[in-house]
Amino acid sequence: MTVQTADKLPLNKPARIASLSPTALSVKLMQMGCLPGKNITVLRKAIGNNPVYIRIESLNLALRSEEAAQIFVDTETGQ
Repeated sequence: MTVQTADKLPLNKPARIASLSPTALSVKLMQMGCLPGKNITVLRKAIGNNPVYIRIESLNLALRSEEAAQIFVDTETGQ
């Protein structure tokens, strides 16, 4: 199992969400559908990697890189 944060994930490389950092933001991310076990892909990064555009299943989100860094992903099990 290779775990890294979503902000470091290469473009268009599928991964699976392993966990979220235990912060107040993680509750909001989970309410939006960012749940462990879901597939995640980084679609695009703006200049300076802020924001990071990600797809979680069929949901598209734009997150600051600091927010994306709170999502831990497993790159070996991505679909």
